[in-house]
Amino acid sequence: MLKVIFTDDNIEAEVEHGANLRDVAMKEGSSIPFGCEQGICGTCLVSVPEGLDHLSKKEEQEEETLEAMGAEDNQRLACQCHAEGDVTIEGAL
Repeated sequence: MLKVIFTDDNIEAEVEHGANLRDVAMKEGSSIPFGCEQGICGTCLVSVPEGLDHLSKKEEQEEETLEAMGAEDNQRLACQCHAEGDVTIEGAL
């Protein structure tokens, strides 16, 4: 089991390898907002202070949205990420 920590909500969840962060956030009651859930709107932009390399690779749509938003290197769209190791998430908006 992997650990996903949502610091803004003081939530620590144990998840299976490959768990989608959107699904984990919704199940655990995180305050991360979601809009389109397809990596287009940028509503679920989060910062990843620990474990950035433990998230799935960025797909083309996420890369385009992050670039258009001027996101920092440690920011991802929660709806597009899958946990591949322990990770800590903070709200970015």
